[in-house]
Parts: sequence; C-alpha cells; structure tokens
Amino acid sequence: MPGKRFTDSRALDERTTYRFSILASRQTRCLSAMYVEKFGLSVSQWKVLPILGYHGPMSAKEAGERTSLEPEKVTRAVDQLVARGFVSRRSDPKDRRRVILSLAPKGRAVFQESEQLRGMIEASFLDALQPKERVLFHRLLDKLERRAAVMFDDRQSWRKIIGESNPPHRRRAARRRGQGLRAAE
Repeated sequence: MPGKRFTDSRALDERTTYRFSILASRQTRCLSAMYVEKFGLSVSQWKVLPILGYHGPMSAKEAGERTSLEPEKVTRAVDQLVARGFVSRRSDPKDRRRVILSLAPKGRAVFQESEQLRGMIEASFLDALQPKERVLFHRLLDKLERRAAVMFDDRQSWRKIIGESNPPHRRRAARRRGQGLRAAE
C-alpha cells in the first residue's frame, strides 16, 4: 500500500543483506583506514594483494573472480601495485597471451605485515564469540557462500527466485507488438 510506513523495526533487523552489509561496512572502514595509513593502499589494492598472497600466481581475471571488484578496478589496482613494486607480471610460458601476476618481495612483505594486523583486528572482532561459536559461524558462512554461488549467479537471479521469467519491459513490448498486429488486421 503506497505511503504505508513499516513500524516494526525487527523486519529490518531480520534482513540478512542488511545485517551483513552493516557488519561488512564497519569492518571495511576499519581495515581501509589501516591499509591507507600503514601501507598507502587503496581499497581495490588491499582487496587484490591478499588474493595474490594466498592464491597467486594467477592472472588478473582469476584474481578478479576472487574479489567483489569490477574488472576495471582489478586492472587499475594491479597496474598501481605493479608501479609500486608490490606485484610483478610475467608471460605465461604455456600461453604467451596470458599474463601471470605474483607478489614481488616488497609486496610479500606488505602482505605479511598487513595480514598480521588484519588478523589481530578480526580476532578482536570475533572475541564476541566463544571458540565453538566461531567454528559454527565459519561453517555457516561456508554453507551460505556455497548457496549464494548457486542462487545469485547472475544479475537476473532474482527473477528465477521469485518465478518471474519475463521482465516487465519485455511483457510491455510483447503487448505493444500484439496490439500492433490486431490494429493491422
């Protein structure tokens, strides 16, 4: 109903997207301040650096698939990390078209120090949970991540979830085409 106000604040507090967003935003602000002040890294750079530290060497495309960043932000972050001497590029010997990224010694040192500090911040945050709760929390996150990978695989996932297969603009276009056919008869 238009103009109706929802007065039950629990409805918002029960939305997982809202709650996850608030938690992630608060933690990201804290981490962002640390990465900027201690290492001079932008958000995009500090999202790419640990991916290469934990999972590299890899291509920029593979690194991007492991972050929440848009491809152009990954490319920009990699270029900046290379310029600062944190990341090195080399051609893949098996496929000369593919460029492999890895941490340079300077980048490895920043990665190791930043991960130590990030770990301290995260441990302090998770101190709100008992050890058994932490284990359960990570199991639940793993389960939700697997579910999200299946459910939210593209921009039109929501249509599949609610059972809408034909977007409204396509329905309107189909109706207009149908009216045009009737008018021509």
